[in-house]
Amino acid sequence: MVNAKELYLEIKLTMNIAQKAAESIKKAKTIIIFHHVAPDGDGLGSSLALKEMISQLDSVNKLDAVITGKIPDTYKFLPGIEYLKKSNESSLHQSYDLAIALDCACKDRLGDAEELFNNARNTLNIDHHISDDGFADIDWIEPKASATGEILFKLIEPLGVKLTQNIAIDLYTAILTDTGGFKFENTKPETFKICAELLAAGADPVNIYNECYESKPLAMVKLHARTIDNAIFLENNEIVYTKITRRLLEEINASDDHIDGITEALRQIDSVKIALVFKETTRGTTKVSFRSNGINVCEIASFFGGGGHKLASGCLLEKNIEDTVNDVITTVRKQVIKARVH
Repeated sequence: MVNAKELYLEIKLTMNIAQKAAESIKKAKTIIIFHHVAPDGDGLGSSLALKEMISQLDSVNKLDAVITGKIPDTYKFLPGIEYLKKSNESSLHQSYDLAIALDCACKDRLGDAEELFNNARNTLNIDHHISDDGFADIDWIEPKASATGEILFKLIEPLGVKLTQNIAIDLYTAILTDTGGFKFENTKPETFKICAELLAAGADPVNIYNECYESKPLAMVKLHARTIDNAIFLENNEIVYTKITRRLLEEINASDDHIDGITEALRQIDSVKIALVFKETTRGTTKVSFRSNGINVCEIASFFGGGGHKLASGCLLEKNIEDTVNDVITTVRKQVIKARVH
């Protein structure tokens, strides 16, 4: 049952921080926007939506949005994506009045753009990861929000800007993808209320769903098939993991953004409690993605320097893929055995 007093305080707190964030944006003449490395639908959609919101303000003289890494093929349909800049572009200022980090659980996740963030006179962090402890002058963190895109919707009114069709498309994509098509536990009544307004503003749910989930390159399908077929099961099939090496990606002619969705596919197996994907990076380090059917994998990821959400987290280890598998799986097995007892 919802506690009315707690709900009132939560709404009041949100209104206060939204107003504070809006004021910091309105005061700035130069603004730069960032999202995390290995961009996803929420990071990209949120960045593009916020950029269009701010572009409606006459007070801003220079506005840039930065991407670290390659734009995933899946999200090339997003309006405004062609205007994203690389962190080393000469047109970027060395110091902005305001730097805004979106959907970024920690500053390290800004990658090569971290220095630009640090050089800004003021900083703003808008995020929904439970592991985000805050790293900016203003931290707007809502772990209960379905996506950073959902939080940004609450910024439209205090900013005094119009909800355009492009903003609606970008925010709807952010929410759709970070809720796994509205099937994750972060999907709430408020999520659908916001999405209803986004649809009314021109977001096409059929087209966006098709772009995100029904239009996959052949290399992506081959990679998913190979890695799922090669998956290893442990602890009575309660743990499943698969490895993706650079050699495998080259063999199939796949890229890093084609990995998206593999961990979730493994998690859907009825016996699985925790699913993991170990990916070898170009530097020889290893990225680990966790998905869970109840066990808090954010705690496991945090143990290895990562974070995220209770049922979906990740970490990056400065080790080769084999050593990483050994270290992480040992910890995961302990958590699964512990969960059985409780």
